[in-house]
Amino acid sequence: MKIVLVGDTVLARPPAARPDRPALTGDVVIANLEAPLVDRDHPTEKEMTIRLPTSAAHPLRAMGIDVVSLATNHALDHGVEGLLSTLGALDRAGIRHAGGGRTLTDADAGVVVEAAGGRLAVLSFCATLPPGANATATRPGIAPLRVDQSFALDGTLLHEQPGTPPFVRSIAQEPDVRRVEQRVREARAEADRVVVCLHWGVPFAYLPPNQGPLAQYQQALGRRLIDAGADVVAGTHPHCLHPVERWNDGLILYSLGNFLFHTGEVQQPDTFFGLPYRASRLFEGRPWFDSAVFEVNLPAGGQPRLRLVPIVLDALGEPQVAGTADARRIRTLVEECSREIDPGVRVNDAGLVDFGAATRMSPAAVDAPDPAP
Repeated sequence: MKIVLVGDTVLARPPAARPDRPALTGDVVIANLEAPLVDRDHPTEKEMTIRLPTSAAHPLRAMGIDVVSLATNHALDHGVEGLLSTLGALDRAGIRHAGGGRTLTDADAGVVVEAAGGRLAVLSFCATLPPGANATATRPGIAPLRVDQSFALDGTLLHEQPGTPPFVRSIAQEPDVRRVEQRVREARAEADRVVVCLHWGVPFAYLPPNQGPLAQYQQALGRRLIDAGADVVAGTHPHCLHPVERWNDGLILYSLGNFLFHTGEVQQPDTFFGLPYRASRLFEGRPWFDSAVFEVNLPAGGQPRLRLVPIVLDALGEPQVAGTADARRIRTLVEECSREIDPGVRVNDAGLVDFGAATRMSPAAVDAPDPAP
């Protein structure tokens, strides 16, 4: 079975026709839908909101997208009405979806797709969770995977380097992790392969360079989900490419980057007055425009195999296959950041990722606390 994974997608209209548009050719194509599909403008109180028309569902399907992950920080940008409108629009367009629902049970359930003579379960969870966005037994919402945070300060360093931000320590909340692990085990029992889409991490415009690129909770969480039975953990939210890692018999793709992003749909509600972060850098830096299509081959037996197809977003925010120089830069970026986790990672000129010897560790080692920064 070949699955194709693409990152954050905000498609407001059919993309322009061009010969270098990347082809999404796989048995199952999975995208992260970064915005609700709703025709009524009713933004919530948050820094940025996005809204796409319900008519955008059909161009998504026409691009070849089979399944979308919905558990994102923007899924309820226009309230419960926006989420329910999204579910209806996707159903009418024939796009399967995971991560959102009328109850927590619905949001956790995910979807099972039959393809290439097998069954693929797709689950979706969100660690970047706005207040009130999580589904409950009686409230529509998205599938949560909450994270606790604390701030570490070094008094001596602050005197020597005034203005240095505190180090952010983070760990996924154990009750949520255990709930998600159980859902992964259940999915593994009903399907041949399992993909977990996980909205997590920190966008590059918000992350101090001395703390990145991964938040502290991510690696331990990703590895636990692989050990619970996931074949692939596919991350989104940072809007740039992050490391790739093989863990035991699975793959962790820490961030798929952007796939297609019509930035004109992003708005800031008039009522919001936030801290003066330089968030506009998110839409200006090269990390926003450099990305990839991730092709994962899932053989009947054995480990997943990964190939990157480098893409760049054009001035419209739409993807095109990267030229020679851009492709080399993108492959080098993924290789170098991945080697910070595993020095054996290599990405060849065809985009095939070689992880060398598989990394294997006991569950006890996964649960061990991270060393102090």
